[in-house]
Amino acid sequence: MRRMRVGALFLGAWAVALGSGCADSDSMIFIRQVQARLPTGSPACVADSSPTSTSLGEGVLDVAFRTQYVATLLVGNQLVPRGNSSQLRTETSRVDIEGTVVRALDDSGNMIFGPVTVPGTGFIDPANDTTPSFGLIETTLFRADPALIADLAANGGLRRSVSIVKVFGHTLGGTSIESGEWQFPVNSCYKCLISFPAEASTPPPAPRDCMMAGRASVTVTPPCQPGQDDTMDCRVCKELFTDPNLCEP
Repeated sequence: MRRMRVGALFLGAWAVALGSGCADSDSMIFIRQVQARLPTGSPACVADSSPTSTSLGEGVLDVAFRTQYVATLLVGNQLVPRGNSSQLRTETSRVDIEGTVVRALDDSGNMIFGPVTVPGTGFIDPANDTTPSFGLIETTLFRADPALIADLAANGGLRRSVSIVKVFGHTLGGTSIESGEWQFPVNSCYKCLISFPAEASTPPPAPRDCMMAGRASVTVTPPCQPGQDDTMDCRVCKELFTDPNLCEP
């Protein structure tokens, strides 16, 4: 990720971009990270736009329970304010995010998803001097095809891919703008995100079968996105999925 210092050179380049109607510098907006959704947060399972919030270094997609990895991207805006109330000049450096362009490669460099344009919405205020402002946009970073799902179901293991994404939109001044490309690894698996705690089983010697699901005395917090990133208790699995084979060892 490249960042440009705000100064006279930056302002000059931005003036040229305004004149042409298209911003070529990929440092004006940039993708910083994927925000984590926490089931114990306040509010729960809601990503916020703070760069200090919990973020993810890579993702996990359990294709037994879902087939696409959906992420919330934190996007920064480094454009300086240009509004001036005394001169009746409106602020044009705010950015309206309109979507992402995504593709994914496997370990051999073969394209296994995309390229696709994923529409979305987001909004970012101008930077505060040299400090960027941040906004959010949700996008699909990876989608598993039937062949991958069948292979993982039959053979197990992990399949690693790298998603490559860029964000695009417009400033309120009407200038098209896009970020540089940003990469995020996604690991696909089959039933790797389900857990079988001892308290969910019937007494020995019976096998683990999660028969305690539904009891009033049992409270289990479900993951924010079942089948993505966070482990799912098998009791929660039985409440969410009708296929009994998915929720057993």
